[in-house]
Amino acid sequence: MSLILNLETSTKNCSVNIAKNGISLVNVEECFDKHLHSEKLHTFIKYAIKISGIDLKNLSSICINRGPGSYTSLRIGSSTAKGLCISLGIPLLSIDSLTLMIQKINNIKSGFLIPMIHAKYNSFYTCLFNESKEKLSAISIKEIDKNFFIENTIENKKVYILGNLNLLETKFFFAKKNFVFVSKRYLSAIDMSNISYIRFREKKFHNVENFSPFYL
Repeated sequence: MSLILNLETSTKNCSVNIAKNGISLVNVEECFDKHLHSEKLHTFIKYAIKISGIDLKNLSSICINRGPGSYTSLRIGSSTAKGLCISLGIPLLSIDSLTLMIQKINNIKSGFLIPMIHAKYNSFYTCLFNESKEKLSAISIKEIDKNFFIENTIENKKVYILGNLNLLETKFFFAKKNFVFVSKRYLSAIDMSNISYIRFREKKFHNVENFSPFYL
């Protein structure tokens, strides 16, 4: 049996989840107008532990979103996860923001996925996935312009765009016939439940002391 505490702090959504064998037991989260993780994260963790009825000492691992995302919020999440792992003597797992974002996308038989997280101005953290959710490119910062993902491989297939884009930015994609805007997405720790369990079974653990969030 595995009990995993999942923490998502890369965006303005402060999200805490506890999952048992890949199935969510409890999810506590709130999306704020600004980053309030320093004030809310520990409170949310205590509340999730309380309503789940488990003992903190029974946790098998902690999984953190390693980014990219807000520099300060990622550091808060990372420091919290590392502190708990060290004090409880349990391993640390992680998942990147873009892999997390596509977890709820299912039933795509052919095409590509491009998750996007706003960085600044007209720039976004993004990368390319296939329909099997396999990462085809490294995470990078791209601007929404005529050179946005011009790879020949995606020209004749559906390309599904998802992320925290606004209306003006989505108009760019609507102009491309093979691009489909899925919906505005916010990251949540509940979507870490299954993938953190898979990584736990595969023992994809980090060296806790050397771990640091992914910044670009």
